[in-house]
Amino acid sequence: TAHHSQALTKSVFPKCTHSMKCTQHIAHTKPVLYHRPQEYKPCALNTQLEVRNTKMALQVQNLTLNTGREIPAIGFGTGTSFFGRGDDVAALVGHAFQAGLTSFDTAVIYGTEGGLGSGLSGLSGPRSSLYVTTKTPDWAWTKEEIVDEVEKSLKRLQVTYLDLVLLHTPAPRKGAAFLKKALTDEQIDRLPDPMDAKAMEAARLSAWQGLEECVEKGLVRDIGVSNFTVHHLHQLISKPDIKIRPSVNQVELNPYQTDPEIYNFCKKEGILLQAFGPLGNGREMLADPVLVEISKKKKKTTAQVSLRWAWQLGVATVTKTEKIPRMKENIDIFDFELDSEEMEQISGLNKNIRIFGDNSRFP
Repeated sequence: TAHHSQALTKSVFPKCTHSMKCTQHIAHTKPVLYHRPQEYKPCALNTQLEVRNTKMALQVQNLTLNTGREIPAIGFGTGTSFFGRGDDVAALVGHAFQAGLTSFDTAVIYGTEGGLGSGLSGLSGPRSSLYVTTKTPDWAWTKEEIVDEVEKSLKRLQVTYLDLVLLHTPAPRKGAAFLKKALTDEQIDRLPDPMDAKAMEAARLSAWQGLEECVEKGLVRDIGVSNFTVHHLHQLISKPDIKIRPSVNQVELNPYQTDPEIYNFCKKEGILLQAFGPLGNGREMLADPVLVEISKKKKKTTAQVSLRWAWQLGVATVTKTEKIPRMKENIDIFDFELDSEEMEQISGLNKNIRIFGDNSRFP
């Protein structure tokens, strides 16, 4: 529609003109329309539900990255309560896929790459119908270490390429229990000092160049970061040495943690924001009277309203659930729309509540 086209602005990035299943994403030069919604304003979106198969799985819509490739707007996460439970992840992958989820998010530190790989290998259909994301571990900061870790991730995930790899953190989280479990004290001591600004600036650049090499080698399609603040991102993209700009910044974001600073910066720079923890802790926020009132009006759950709010902001989300009905519910958000007043009401709920720590502590 004309209204929809106003919510899109032209981008200089090339786009593959073939289908999502195309593997030849190089040298396509047709301009792409890059989805950049106005700040906290909903844009008119296609709300038609599509049917992917005879089991009436819902179709998750896509968002466009600054490389012209697309990423499903909603992914299935295998972190937090799934930590170290690869077998449980493996058992749920088929259910998630059947529900309509094709994007799967993991990380080295979650200990779920092997389980996810096992679950994915049991699915029928081409690799190109899936979107697989992982994140580098806190102990890899040189170019060589990053390439080595990505190669290990490919083996664990049983795939020949990854759709997206993110630097998981702007600095090693030296006090974290998972790090103490994975490394000896001596190995932890040898990591860059997370509070040394110059050392970390150099380490982030080196790690990023490792991801660029993975793209050059054909191991990875797109690369990005996670938990980066405006300071960390600005510092990285300002480097004349980088060849590829980050496609994604995955951060904690939900109606109680709207983080307008990083939202506006990423929108301006054409970096897609992807939210983890999009439903807060899954309890207090989802009982908020504003969300409850809107959900009744829309005949949806407060979780669906929260995920729809993110979608209308142009933010991708990573959801995590072990309940099969909830998987379907989490992606059933494309058949209704929040008006501008409702969007503002939800954005106004911000309480700056961070469940997963404040990364601005890292210089």
